[in-house]
Amino acid sequence: MKFPARIFGEIHGFDPAGLKELQQKDLGPFEFNNERLEVEHEGPPLDIEPYLDEIVAALGGDGRGYVDYLDHDQWRVYRYQLKPGSWTCTTVNPDHALEGYHHLQ
Repeated sequence: MKFPARIFGEIHGFDPAGLKELQQKDLGPFEFNNERLEVEHEGPPLDIEPYLDEIVAALGGDGRGYVDYLDHDQWRVYRYQLKPGSWTCTTVNPDHALEGYHHLQ
């Protein structure tokens, strides 16, 4: 079965105080794996941007991460890049989505 949305990514480098506070919040599909926050969701569409706002507020100076949101109905990937205090979103052609990760190797 094809799901309407697939969301996956990971974020790391949290400020210790921010990490402790964030671990007490409901972050929807995001889950902690030690000090790294991960997301892997297949199902109905979700509004993840409010969660991203809380997550980037808790990142330390070297914190960073990414989240990819694949909209199967529109056949688009929304790639979120996270850094301390902010995130950006770009639209990527799903047929070439992995090419954008060459810098993470």
